[in-house]
Amino acid sequence: MTSQQQDTGADYRGPLAPPPASSLPLAILAIIAFVPFGIVALLRARTVHRLWERGEYDLSVRAAADARQWSIRAIALGLSIAVFAVGAALVLSKP
Repeated sequence: MTSQQQDTGADYRGPLAPPPASSLPLAILAIIAFVPFGIVALLRARTVHRLWERGEYDLSVRAAADARQWSIRAIALGLSIAVFAVGAALVLSKP
């Protein structure tokens, strides 16, 4: 094989692309905001790297997107509940 030819054999093992961002810090914040959805986000975020290591890049990208979506949902819902609770407390505290 000359230096200009590329080895395209099946002896290469490993991922071809860098791992997608797992959104793990966002998932941890989501647990603080709203626990049920935050747990789902955390579990999805933890599977990203494992799938990438097994060579299932498409599934790891999907898991990363799912983790981000669940995190955003948890944070939005947690903030909505907090705003509602503060508003209800202010309304109910007035004589």
